[in-house]
Amino acid sequence: MKMKTIIKPLCVRALLISATIFTYSCTEKENFYEENLEEFAVAEVTVSTSSALTFQAEDYDGMNGVKTESTSDTGGGTNVGWIDTGDYLEYDFNVPASGSYKFEFRVASRTNTSKFDFYQDNTKLSNVNKAATGGWQTWVTTSKTVNLEAGSSTLKLLATGGGWNINWIRITPVDVAAVTLSENLALAGEAEQSSDYSGVAGGAELAIDGNTNGKWSSGSVTHTNNSNELDWWQVRLNSNTTIEEVVIWNRTDSCCSSRLSNFDVFIYNSSNTLVFKETYTQVPSPSLTINTGGVSGDRVRVKQKNTATPLSLAEVQIFGTSTGTTTPEGNASIPSDLMDNCNQWKITYPDGEEDKTLCGEANNEYFYVNDEKNGMVFRAPIRSNNGTTPNSDYVRSELRERTEDGGSDIYWTTDGTHVVYVKQAITHLPINKNHLVATQIHGDKDAGIDDAMVLRLEGSNMFLSFNGNKLRSDVTVKSNYSLGTVHEVIFEVINGKHYCYYSEDGDLRSKYLSGNASAYLVQDSGSSVLMDLDYDQSYFKIGNYTQSNADEEGSDTDNSNNYGEVVVYDFFVDHD
Repeated sequence: MKMKTIIKPLCVRALLISATIFTYSCTEKENFYEENLEEFAVAEVTVSTSSALTFQAEDYDGMNGVKTESTSDTGGGTNVGWIDTGDYLEYDFNVPASGSYKFEFRVASRTNTSKFDFYQDNTKLSNVNKAATGGWQTWVTTSKTVNLEAGSSTLKLLATGGGWNINWIRITPVDVAAVTLSENLALAGEAEQSSDYSGVAGGAELAIDGNTNGKWSSGSVTHTNNSNELDWWQVRLNSNTTIEEVVIWNRTDSCCSSRLSNFDVFIYNSSNTLVFKETYTQVPSPSLTINTGGVSGDRVRVKQKNTATPLSLAEVQIFGTSTGTTTPEGNASIPSDLMDNCNQWKITYPDGEEDKTLCGEANNEYFYVNDEKNGMVFRAPIRSNNGTTPNSDYVRSELRERTEDGGSDIYWTTDGTHVVYVKQAITHLPINKNHLVATQIHGDKDAGIDDAMVLRLEGSNMFLSFNGNKLRSDVTVKSNYSLGTVHEVIFEVINGKHYCYYSEDGDLRSKYLSGNASAYLVQDSGSSVLMDLDYDQSYFKIGNYTQSNADEEGSDTDNSNNYGEVVVYDFFVDHD
């Protein structure tokens, strides 16, 4: 975030900021700059290891060639625009723990050249390529999951194509070392407040005595004078530390708990720079837990926004972090038993973007782990701003086979034996053109064999289709398929002969491995109808190829119920 340097004069009695005149006395106990000017200074972005952190694109620390403008995106404010190839944005940011993090970018574009790379220092993390969204203020959220290294560094967005706007960036931990709360750091701090009640009771130290009892009679509640000023309380720590949570315990007497109903919480670092500020209007009952996003600071302040009542606190607790060995609750990483090798697959999303490895993914609206944590959901909405995937008229959320090390796309010939097994359920079809492909062998486009063999659901009927030189042969595999029915399918190619195994009894994998499964022989390379099938550009695809688009769907394109969806529970490939 932007850092602003403030030079303090020896004595100023009035100051004009944004057409507002502030006046104060040089002898006031609370420094004017600390309460007003320094609230405009925010330190580096600190990534949280336990929750999402969102920051605005215009809060850059460095840039080249860009400008800002008002945005019509949800929430209003400002976005960054006028981006050309070679322009960049830079942000100072701190990563408390190494691991896998999801980046979400809120972008809009009128061109198909919108793309940028993003870096941690000199390490390229990934790239973002966006088709036109429909306008400079037509906003979509796109995501990539990458690995970050712990420490302070620079996040850089480098435009490799122009013609796009960006509003905000969100970073969410996916697979990061666990966050373990430390002991209450406030207990070793030094507390202060704007005044003491009657000068003899309710001292500031009572909010860091380890006693959360909120009754005045307990002798453990702070109390300021009712001076018609904005009363405050604060605790100073010994040094800068990573602060993950602040817990504020309210007074619980029937007379007085409602007094703490409109207040600010500030966190400053040792340079008196504000690193966190939020306003809270709810009454802690009896406590309020605040997730700060893991900022680094040494002072926490609570300040009333209402001058009519004094400030009372039962306790203020501050928790930092240390690195553990487990994964934070709520992560969206793929369960390891859903596949043999996550590097062996990449995913293509409905907007045409790709993630080159499946490891650590499954964490956006198109691809995520289901609530039961036993399946991966592939979802492809039919939206007017989604566009279509490259070399296709349709949208997809689909895996594409790669080499075992994940280094490149794989292609295989029809010689030898090639097998893919998938356990899945088709759970939703688009509204108007209601069919999709759930598993396929992609063939040699140069030979005119786009989809060599596919499992396709149209309405309630499951078909096995074989395409060769644009001639399609269909076999009915299942009539009256019920959406959500879990089934297993195996595609097998043996020296050019194509077989398919289909079952809903839940035992196909073991039957196939034991040699007891029966198959459809779809076609083979000796077929005169399909001509020469000795092609050499095959690969397996798994997931959801929704054979529908916005033009075909018409007025229903942005209907929230208009999408294709497949849930995959298990799969593997084998080549011999």
